[in-house]
Amino acid sequence: MALIYRERLDIGSESPQIMVGTHVFHKEPYPPLRDRGILLCGISEGQAFFEVERVDAPWHVLAFCLTGSGEVFTPDGSTHTFAAGQLALMPQGVHSGYRRKGEQAMQHVWFLLYCSSRWDYLNRAQPAIFNSQDGAALADAVRQFHREVLRFNLGDTHSLAVPALDYLCLLLERATQALNAKRGWAEQLEQLFAHVQKNLQQDWSNAALAAQLHITTTHLHRLCIQHLGETPNKIVFRLIMNQAKQLLMHGASVGEVARISGYQEIASFSRRFRQHFGYNPSQVLSKHIASAGHQQIWT
Repeated sequence: MALIYRERLDIGSESPQIMVGTHVFHKEPYPPLRDRGILLCGISEGQAFFEVERVDAPWHVLAFCLTGSGEVFTPDGSTHTFAAGQLALMPQGVHSGYRRKGEQAMQHVWFLLYCSSRWDYLNRAQPAIFNSQDGAALADAVRQFHREVLRFNLGDTHSLAVPALDYLCLLLERATQALNAKRGWAEQLEQLFAHVQKNLQQDWSNAALAAQLHITTTHLHRLCIQHLGETPNKIVFRLIMNQAKQLLMHGASVGEVARISGYQEIASFSRRFRQHFGYNPSQVLSKHIASAGHQQIWT
């Protein structure tokens, strides 16, 4: 996980929000949040422009939609709509964001959760949307917690911030209980390599793959053989070669495809391509050119 992260917060002045955070520079600080694995929590009214985006953030983001609708987005252009009665999960380390969608206010209660063992079950390779009826109860609990923290920070010795926080954590754990059900390894591997296929430009070493599932490289190797019948390296190689073939069939040059596929030398790429498919990449390109010429004659 990167120690440096980037975030973009574009929130209109007509979108008021309340929040409580762990640090003294947060709008309402309450350091005991950290012991519960929470960095920040709050409620946003989402009445005007609202869009946030984070890169390499070392925490999970949960957004429970109360009114209106929003959409989660990722750099590849994919979007996932979530509406009232739904929860959007943006896992730690995944470049993603969310924004208001439509004209109605997107009121939502949100949490930034530390990447700790308490929230391990929230780890995913991609953002996800779930049905949830717990948003209203969580919003009430956050409002009560916020009021008690205000009293605590004003020096009120009768503040109930601690029990209010404990109650909020119990509600949050109940709200995410369904996400805690362990997915089968086959499903997790399929999701992992679907993510790899969309991001083949990254360096997918065994260590990088294993880190996505929070397991050792030895365990990853064993699981891939058991469930997918291939080693992790062979699966990634096959995905790269299939992408290369598709690029060649669409007219990309051999040199360009070699570079995209991570090869510095065309000869090395051509040799591996031939070993995998049984023919040279130039033959794919030649067939594409011949096919294009044939179509042009008959146009």
